This record gives sequence, structure tokens and C-alpha cells, in this order.
Amino acid sequence: MDSQQQPGLYGQERPDGPYGQQPPGGSWPPPPGGPYPPQAYPPQQPPQKSWPGRHKFATGCLGAVAGVIVLIVIIAIAATAGSGGGGSPSSNNSASSSRAPQSAGSAAVPGIGDKVRDGKFQFVITGISHAKSVGDTSMGLGDTAQGRYTILHLTVTNIGSEAQTLDDGSQYVYDAAGRKFSASSSADLDLAGANGQNNTWLEDINPGNTVHGRIAFDLPKGDKAVKTELHDSMFSGGVTVSLR
Repeated sequence: MDSQQQPGLYGQERPDGPYGQQPPGGSWPPPPGGPYPPQAYPPQQPPQKSWPGRHKFATGCLGAVAGVIVLIVIIAIAATAGSGGGGSPSSNNSASSSRAPQSAGSAAVPGIGDKVRDGKFQFVITGISHAKSVGDTSMGLGDTAQGRYTILHLTVTNIGSEAQTLDDGSQYVYDAAGRKFSASSSADLDLAGANGQNNTWLEDINPGNTVHGRIAFDLPKGDKAVKTELHDSMFSGGVTVSLR
């Protein structure tokens, strides 16, 4: 054989021939890295540039919005204070005879001689008296208290637009201990007299009319009523009058 021997890898000779052919497109020995072309990788994206002032801009926007909100609140408070305090102070007369009629739920507690309202009725307590018995007891027609009667003298006017029934059973008094006392209807019938002109027991009062009557409450002897609760019916809210 006259074929020439060529040096092989690692210094060995490599014979030419079907198993000693040079790799296509290259020389023997193969270059460092192998006979295969280097693999291609996707190009690296350049880093995005950040806006150095965006955080400062966002912080500034939030501060501006907060400032606008605070300014709106201050303006609203100033407007409210100006509308409520601009008028001249009103005067209040403390004389009971000139006091405006009170209704249920009023803050100030009216007293004797004051006009108070509950529902269709306007009440005025004109005085207080006490008695052990009422009516004509000599004929056995009167009533005697278990303790002592506390008798309220009052006027009741119908300020509504239709008739309303005055019921003494819907009126109450309280003592200093907070105990509640109901009216004595039998004693009230005796106090109304024979003709019943000043009756306070189931008395119908037409619009604009006034009844002058008395309502008796049987309290223990020595006890004292400190306030009364007046109603135009058993279901009304009632109004309180001080008896002190």
C-alpha cells in the first residue's frame, strides 16, 4: 500500500481510508471546542432604564391630593360654624306664667302654672291640696284614703280638631323615691260634685273646650308627690310636670 500515513489524535498516526477521513468541513484533529459549530443563544435584552423621578412625582401627587382634601374639610367646617353662629342670641324668660307650652320629650321640666301639651290636650296644674277623705262622708257617700289624698287641681283644654276623652286613670304622680301612683277614680267622682261639671273620669272634651277638675292620688301618710305624668290617652308618650 502506497497510502500515506497521517498523524492521528494524541500523536498517533491515522491512516487515510474510509475510517480515517477528515470530518467534513474541518481538519484533523478537530479544533478546540469540537467539530460542531457553537450553539446560538438569544440576544440579551438591554436593561430598561428607570425614570429616576417617578417615585418623587408619585409622592408629590399624593401629597397634593391630601392637601386638597384637608382644604375642603376646613372650608366645610368654617361654613357650618358661620351659618350656626351668625345670628343674635335668643332671650329666655324664666317666669313660669310666660313660659311657652311644653310637650312630651322637652328637655326642661315645667312646673305648676305652666302650660304643657300631650297629644290633643293642653294641661295646666293650678294647685295642690291634701285631704284624708273627699265627698259627703256624713251620708256615707264619700271616700276615705288609705293614707292621704294628694289632689291635683288642673285645667285640661282640647287643642285638637276632634273630641278626646280625658281619663284620670292615665294620669300618675311619683314620690321622691321614684314610686308611681295611680289616680283614685272613686275619689275623683266625689270631687266632681253632684252635677259632674268638673269630672275627670272618662270625660269627653270637644275641640276648644276646657275642663276644670281635680284628680286624687292615695299616697302613704307623710309621703309627698314630687312630679306628675299627664297623658291625653293611655297610649300617649306623656308629659312631666314638677310639683316641687
